[in-house]
Amino acid sequence: MDVTETRDQEIARLSAEVARLQSQLRTDPLEAPPPAPRRRTGRGRAFLAVVLIALGVLLAPLAVVAAWTKAEVTNTDQFVATVAPVLDDPAFQSYLVDEITAAVYESVDIETITSDLFDGIATLDLPPRAADALQLLEQPAVEGAQSLIRSTTEQLIASDGFEQVWDQALRSSHSGLTSAISGDTSGAVVISDTGEVGIQLGPIIAAVKEQLTAQGFALADRIPAIDRTVVVAQSDDLAQARTAYQAIDVLGFVLPWVSIALLAAGVLVARRKARALIWAGVGLAVAMAFLALGVAIGRIAMVSALSPQYMPSGAAEAIYDTLVPLLYSTALAVGVAAVTTAVVAYFAGPFRGAVAVRRLTVDAAGRMRTAAEGNGATTGRFGAFLYRARRYIRIAIAAIGGAIVLFVRPLTPGVTLWTAVGALIAILLLELLQRPPAVESDARTDGERIDGGPVVEGTLPARDTQRV
Repeated sequence: MDVTETRDQEIARLSAEVARLQSQLRTDPLEAPPPAPRRRTGRGRAFLAVVLIALGVLLAPLAVVAAWTKAEVTNTDQFVATVAPVLDDPAFQSYLVDEITAAVYESVDIETITSDLFDGIATLDLPPRAADALQLLEQPAVEGAQSLIRSTTEQLIASDGFEQVWDQALRSSHSGLTSAISGDTSGAVVISDTGEVGIQLGPIIAAVKEQLTAQGFALADRIPAIDRTVVVAQSDDLAQARTAYQAIDVLGFVLPWVSIALLAAGVLVARRKARALIWAGVGLAVAMAFLALGVAIGRIAMVSALSPQYMPSGAAEAIYDTLVPLLYSTALAVGVAAVTTAVVAYFAGPFRGAVAVRRLTVDAAGRMRTAAEGNGATTGRFGAFLYRARRYIRIAIAAIGGAIVLFVRPLTPGVTLWTAVGALIAILLLELLQRPPAVESDARTDGERIDGGPVVEGTLPARDTQRV
C-alpha cells in the first residue's frame, strides 16, 4: 500500500513538473520567441526578391538594345554582315541608282554641254537641211547620254564585282560612323545637325565614272569628286548621339550583366527559389516579347520618318529590315532561354507533377541499369565515379549551357534550343551511366548467389534484406 501511494505521488510530482515546464515554454519569451518576427522577415525577403526580379526584367530589354547598339558600332565585321545584304533588295538598288544618277546629272550639266556642242557645229557652214536635222538630234543626244549613265550604273550595281565595292565602302564607312558619332563629319558616314544619318556616295560614283570611262564615254572625265549622302535614318534624337556614344559603349557591356545579376540576386534572396526562378523566367520572356513588338512598331515609325521625304517606302523598309534582324533574333533567343529556364525550374522544383516526372525518370534509368547489369554490361568504376561526382557534373553542365547562351554571338533561337537539348541529353546520360552503391551491392550479391556462396544479410540493400 505504501509502495502504491509512493508511486502515485511520484507520478503526480512528475505531472506537475511537466505542467510547469510547459507553462514556462508558453510564457517565457527567451525560450519560445513569438513567430511574428520570422513572418516579417519572410515577407521582407519575398518583397526584396520581387523588387530585384522586377528590376532585372525591366532592365533586360534596354540591356539587349544597348548590347546590340554597341556591337553594331564597335564590331566592323558584324556591321558589314548586318548592312551588306540590303544591296540584294531591288527597292534599295533602284533607290541607289536614282541617287547616283541624280548626283551625276547635277554635277555634270549634260544639257548645257550638249547644247554648246551643237551650237558649235551649227556655226559651221552647213546646208539648211543639215542644220534642221542637227537641231532635231540635240534632245535625243541629251537623253542618250543620260540613259547611258543610268544603264551603266544599273549594270555596275547588279554585277557581282560591285559586292566587293559595297563591302569595302561599308568597312570604310564603319570607322566613319564612329567618327560621326564622336562629332567628326569628314568620314563616309555622317550625322548632320538635324539628326540625319547617311552614307556618302563618293566611292560608288567614282566606280561608276571608271566604268563609263572604260566604255569610251568622253563626258565621264567631267564627273568631279561628288559629296552626296544617302540618308538611311532620321531622328531628332540622333543628333544627341554624339554625347551618348561613350555611355552606349559602357552600357552595352554593363547592362546585360547588371540585369543578370539582379535576376540571380532575386532568386537567391527568395525563400522559394524554384518559384522565384519560374517567375523570373516568365517575366523575362514577357519582356522580350514586348521588345520584339517594339521592333515591329519601330519599323512603322522609321518608314514614316524617312518616306517619302528622304526615300521611297520600299527602300526605307529594306534598310530597316536589314538593320534589326540581329536585335529581333536576340530578343527571341533570350525569350526562348527564359522559357526554358522556367520549365527547368519547374521540373527541378518541389511540385507534385515535377516530383512524379523525376521519379519516373529515375526509376526508368534504374530499371535500365538493372537490365544492363543482368546482361553483363556495367559502367564499373567509371559509373561509381559519376555517381560520387554527380552534383558537380550537373553544375558543370548548367555552367557550360549558361556560358554558351551568354557568350555565343550572334545568339539565335536555334543556339538556345540546341543548348537546352544538349544539356538535357547530358543530364539523362549522367542518370543512366552513373552506378549507385545499391547497384554494386546488388551485383555483388547476385554473384554470390550464382557461385553458391553464403549470403550475408547485412550486405544487401534494405529492399533485398526485407525480401530475404
